[in-house]
Amino acid sequence: MGIRLLAALARARPQVVWVNFGFSMFGPSPAALLSGLLGLTVASLRGMSMVITLHEPGLLEVPLPADLGVCPLSRAALRRLAGWVARLGVLAVPLRTAADRLHRRFPGATVVYLPHGTFDPPEALPEPLTPNVLFFGFIAPYKGLQTLVRAFEQLRPANPTLTLEVAGADHPRFSEYGPRLRRTLGAVPGLRWTGPVPEGGLRELFRRSTLLVLPYRASLGASSVLYRAAAWGRPVVASDLPALREAATDAGLRVNWVPPGDVESLAETLAGLLAWSELRTEQARQNMQAMSPMTLEAVAGAYGRLLQSPCRKPLPCTVPEWR
Repeated sequence: MGIRLLAALARARPQVVWVNFGFSMFGPSPAALLSGLLGLTVASLRGMSMVITLHEPGLLEVPLPADLGVCPLSRAALRRLAGWVARLGVLAVPLRTAADRLHRRFPGATVVYLPHGTFDPPEALPEPLTPNVLFFGFIAPYKGLQTLVRAFEQLRPANPTLTLEVAGADHPRFSEYGPRLRRTLGAVPGLRWTGPVPEGGLRELFRRSTLLVLPYRASLGASSVLYRAAAWGRPVVASDLPALREAATDAGLRVNWVPPGDVESLAETLAGLLAWSELRTEQARQNMQAMSPMTLEAVAGAYGRLLQSPCRKPLPCTVPEWR
């Protein structure tokens, strides 16, 4: 992996390298991760400036379930690797509080906060005529989908027209999990498996939903699904996890929180939100307003300015105001 990365950079001869970095991006094995990091290190030593978007800052802070599928290293080892990454260039982090923590942990590093933002301008999509709960994202064990299905089964007898739509591709690190789950839950009344949705079909996917659920058991960073729902006026019910809390707080979003894995609490929260249209409208309005400054153009412009004149290591450089 590292050799192929170096060869590609040598051919491109970039002035600045932008890396979307995750601790599992080179594969779930320590050898694959170290190979990729060595390639980036050699490129940095050859004088290539780097801006590194760190997508999984939660790996360094929170307890993780064993089935998360990330590189199987200890917390101390991951923190050492994060310090290694921080020395390669500018760290861009999509959560403000995580950026602050990283700057304190690695005081010689260059850390900036740049939000994830939304992909589409805020728009109040009309609600569907029949209620539909949406789960959207990779299908993986830590996403809590079984908890959501059990909560949905509790709601269905009193709401026979209610549907649960599960959209998204099987996670590449858990290729067998999705098919097994579909076999197990295939007979649940009202449950619809949509599968992967292309970018052009996402607006229609959210248009036919009443609300979005993020029933995760673990979350390591900002959630693009959360921001899409907020921009399109869909209320969100989510597990009360530190990274999701930080993402909502940074953006000023209103989210309905439930304890991770708590079927009863999730069912009760969903029932209340589905029955209260005025609350859904209020939350949609607040969230769309909060997302209005974080358009794709605004965030891309902030990245563009950073890529044109990245702070050089090891000079500490913080950017509290991303605009």
